[in-house]
Amino acid sequence: MMEKAYKSARFIIIFGILNRILTFVKEALIASKIGCCFETDAYFTAFVAATLLAEIIGEGISTGMVPILLKIEEKEGSWRKVDYVNNLLHMVIILSILLMVLGWVLSPVVVRVLAKGFVGEEFKATVNLMKIGLPIGIFIIIRAVFIAYLQSFHAFKAGTKSWIYYNIVYLIYLVALNKYGVYGLMVAGILASAVQLYSVIPASIHLGYRYERILDFKNAYIKEFGIMFMPIVIGISINRVNVVVDKSIASTLTTGSISWLNYANDIIQLVLGIFITAIVTVLFPIISQEYNRENIESLKSAMKKGTKIILSIAVPATVILVTLSEPIVKLLFERGEFGPTATLMTSRALTYYALGLGGMALVLVLTKVHYAMHDSITPMVSSAVGVLANLVLNIILSKYMGVKGLALATSISTTLVTVLLIKDLNKRIKVIDIHRDIKIFIKFVIAAGIMAVAILFVYNSMEGINITGNIIRILIPAMAGLLAYMGTAFKLFRV
Repeated sequence: MMEKAYKSARFIIIFGILNRILTFVKEALIASKIGCCFETDAYFTAFVAATLLAEIIGEGISTGMVPILLKIEEKEGSWRKVDYVNNLLHMVIILSILLMVLGWVLSPVVVRVLAKGFVGEEFKATVNLMKIGLPIGIFIIIRAVFIAYLQSFHAFKAGTKSWIYYNIVYLIYLVALNKYGVYGLMVAGILASAVQLYSVIPASIHLGYRYERILDFKNAYIKEFGIMFMPIVIGISINRVNVVVDKSIASTLTTGSISWLNYANDIIQLVLGIFITAIVTVLFPIISQEYNRENIESLKSAMKKGTKIILSIAVPATVILVTLSEPIVKLLFERGEFGPTATLMTSRALTYYALGLGGMALVLVLTKVHYAMHDSITPMVSSAVGVLANLVLNIILSKYMGVKGLALATSISTTLVTVLLIKDLNKRIKVIDIHRDIKIFIKFVIAAGIMAVAILFVYNSMEGINITGNIIRILIPAMAGLLAYMGTAFKLFRV
């Protein structure tokens, strides 16, 4: 099973890299053709307003469905999963339509909450853009049902490929039809989401899905799902809610602050989306299956292996993003309307976001382990603490540090959530021994410190050398740092 998981993870990583390349091309085109102005602030805010709740609900649906689908398969056979999927599908369609109508009516209120600093034309444009983008939520929620069905068979290819199709639609608009501005960009988002949903349906049919008219609110598995659903929704929303809080307070700062945070967060999501999410995605069905079979030792083994891989990626990635934040932002975004000032401000936000990368990565896997153990309350409580801490820290730090303070607040609050989840998990299965693993943590810190010194030394040494190409100025120091990190880690962990 683990060997199959590693193969699936490699596939997700490869296509994840391609998808992230397309995503950054899309973001770079937006930055180049539209820039950092009130229009992009309005667009990014409106997109979040139109899709945030749907994304949270969609992830809650797919996360809550997987353990239940595997339970149905274990008890009644895989064919009974189709009845459950059709039953839930009709329910989420009704829910998504109600949410769209409610979003239309409450759009001015939602924008006020998300961007309290917006007034006049900026506020009006954001409300209009949000109304246009509301249908995206329907496609997001419906797609989540099919993604859960596929993952219950350990099938991940269709879901991964669907993001490629999603970004291609955007690129076609930005290259060929950009004359319609941010309003056209939002319409492109609707078409992209529809294509993304359609692309996962054939794979579901191949694995036995057949549409049937079923709507039974009294179904026992639906009731079980309902009990887990709301805590899961709250628990998995930690990163999204923190980003929304950041943007809301950023709307009261210098014009462009929301865009700077958005571009910085895109880079963080690059690492999380390509590597960490791939590992967590393939581990979740395995952990759920082992728990349903009461094989706790296998669960602990999978958890330990996953955590080790995640930290081996997150630590060096954090060092690279902190030490090379400005040249990375310059390489990815500085062109057209995105000038040196935007590069500087985005890189500062990126530096402080990167400090919490390890916590963000561990939160993803730790919450999945809790859900696999049918515990949705602990992640919910931990997330609530994290959101509250982020809000308080945002208010305090933004006064003294501006945009940097908002990013730092997110990193601190996410690290707090990580600690809370580890503490609770250790009470049950003792995955992480604090006293035993503190020495390992210190070794990681030492290796990371040496890596940072190597990167800065090589990067500063290249200042007087005539090298063309920003990518070379990043790759050479980064490779030197990685070699120093691996050499140091080998010596430290060999003892």
